[in-house]
Amino acid sequence: MEAYKFETTVLENGIIKVPQFEKYTNRKIEVFVVFLPQIIEKEQKTSIDGFLKEWTGFAKGIDPDTEKYDYLMKKYK
Repeated sequence: MEAYKFETTVLENGIIKVPQFEKYTNRKIEVFVVFLPQIIEKEQKTSIDGFLKEWTGFAKGIDPDTEKYDYLMKKYK
């Protein structure tokens, strides 16, 4: 048994381009498809400044100790 690994992209019409395998013409093959994790572009562009700009003031006006106390009281009643 021989095994080959390569990366390719599924085209819009569902076709998968396979690197040249002319010497294996008319042979049965078995294909495994493994989806690679997609990288979200927003994650790549996010910096600490962007994060702080987006989330600064998120909990403004909330006392964290009071919130913790209320949560624990509800959880352990």
